[in-house]
Amino acid sequence: MGAMKKSLLLMVLSLMLSLSANATISVEEATEPEYLINSGYSEVAAEEVAIAKNRVMGKPAEPLYQKKQNKFVRAWRNFYGYLDPSVDTDERIHHDIHMSPSWRDL
Repeated sequence: MGAMKKSLLLMVLSLMLSLSANATISVEEATEPEYLINSGYSEVAAEEVAIAKNRVMGKPAEPLYQKKQNKFVRAWRNFYGYLDPSVDTDERIHHDIHMSPSWRDL
């Protein structure tokens, strides 16, 4: 009977330790750009989370950070994006979604 009491006591103690874990921040705080960047995510990831939240709330999707590229790099990315449409551009995140097709879909 002594071994059974010890195992029961160990189970109760482990249950009490696992129940004491509480979240210290809310979901709203955990999805803030500053918190995401401080947690190791990039500025782009934080911006995409903020844009997704704004779209759900019906707010306009605006960029959070200025892009750090010179004119030559932007021109080259635009040219390469024209040749290869699978390249991610700023339009992928910052655009209005229209349900009807247009010439931009080509």
